[in-house]
Amino acid sequence: MLKKTKKNTSFSSTSQDTGFFDIVIGNPPYLKEGRVLKEVFQEVKKTNYYQGKMDLWYAFACFGIDFLSKNGFLCFIATNNWVTNAGSSKLRKKVISCTRIIQLVDFSNFLIFENASIQTMVMLFKKDDTSDNYLFDYRRLQGDTVLSDVLDILDKKENDKAEYLRPVISRINLDGKFLTFSPSSSDFLFEKITQNVFYLKDDEIANGIHPHYDFVNNKLSKKHGLKKGEGIFGLTNQEKQKLKLSEEELNLIKPYYTTAQVKRYYTIPKNDLWIIYTNSRFKNSKSMDKYPNLKKHLDRYKGVITSDNKPYGLHRSREERFFLGDKIIVQRKCVGRPIFSFSNFDCYVSATFYVIKTDRINLKCLLGILNSKLMAYWLRNKGKVQGQNYQLDKEPLQGMPLPIIPNYKLVNYIEKLVNNILAIKSKNINTDTSENERRIDNLVYHLYNLDYDEVKVIEPDFPLSRAEYEGIN
Repeated sequence: MLKKTKKNTSFSSTSQDTGFFDIVIGNPPYLKEGRVLKEVFQEVKKTNYYQGKMDLWYAFACFGIDFLSKNGFLCFIATNNWVTNAGSSKLRKKVISCTRIIQLVDFSNFLIFENASIQTMVMLFKKDDTSDNYLFDYRRLQGDTVLSDVLDILDKKENDKAEYLRPVISRINLDGKFLTFSPSSSDFLFEKITQNVFYLKDDEIANGIHPHYDFVNNKLSKKHGLKKGEGIFGLTNQEKQKLKLSEEELNLIKPYYTTAQVKRYYTIPKNDLWIIYTNSRFKNSKSMDKYPNLKKHLDRYKGVITSDNKPYGLHRSREERFFLGDKIIVQRKCVGRPIFSFSNFDCYVSATFYVIKTDRINLKCLLGILNSKLMAYWLRNKGKVQGQNYQLDKEPLQGMPLPIIPNYKLVNYIEKLVNNILAIKSKNINTDTSENERRIDNLVYHLYNLDYDEVKVIEPDFPLSRAEYEGIN
């Protein structure tokens, strides 16, 4: 398994005494399941290291560790998202339980390989299942970087874009957790933020719809000779009108929203797209007989639709309740800062989003908390990131500590400020609401009982004086 290939290289040095390897160095293949021949993952599925949403290189790393002699070393350059990826939990468990982490060097946004748009890190592990509560060398780049920044971090030179940490690895504390690390000076703050809190449950979060497919993409266009952008389960206004749907058929057509409408704080009610909202009962080939115009439309794409519920059902329609009434819509991939948006109308979204519905906290107060600088700080350090971008999948969303609030006066203040922002955005989405958002940030700090010095850790340039901050109630 560890061998030299055209694009990926591994080198190993075998101990003559044990038959295991003293050193394994590799640039393993980065391949997500579904993007390679099925037989490749069929072999991985026979092992203990397979799990859904995994990358092939995770198996290479696990087997590489198995192949090491005692105190042997494995050094890989591979994608950097394994530390928080949902499909890499077995790899993280393997690393924590069977090795001592010597060094992680995260290149973040800098793309090491010219012909591959992937973010990478170099990792060095020692085969050691006994060391515990040890320090390791963690280095990462931040922001927009160039090659000279990479050279500096490798040489451990002082650089404003390089961060050098010495985190502590505790096997028990990291079991089943993301491998996220922050300066030790912040540890006390994270402990305080997680006091007297609750967490979102499985039935309070849902991913958006997986259509398979909503519109013709590049791949389908080239393979099937279809026009890119034409609707399959998704429809434009023009396509919807052209189908001349009956009243009964219109009952299956739902308003479909994208990042064009789902903005930070506010979701624009006017939609430009629609979705043919069919669930698993439309797996029956006769299920669309009552909807002849929709049937004729979808029949055009029989060779294209890959849904588990084909010929007429969406791949994953989700529980419809998540798309109705009051809810918070979460953009999964956020550049710069998290994006949480309020919607109080029927709003069907794709898997580009997650949806939060809970009655355990005022939703508008929750919206203010989620969009606050405190929560951005938490997600940056304890959530899932890719370079400088937030990846708001179910795991980090369920990991967010939400305050159990005894002071409803603060809740009312935050709700009032959120309502002000929503009212302003409803008139002009581009209107600046930073003053209201600043006030929400300050109230959220108080919700978590942070004192002035703790706030300064999150915001070194915090604009209020100590007296001004302590005067907020």
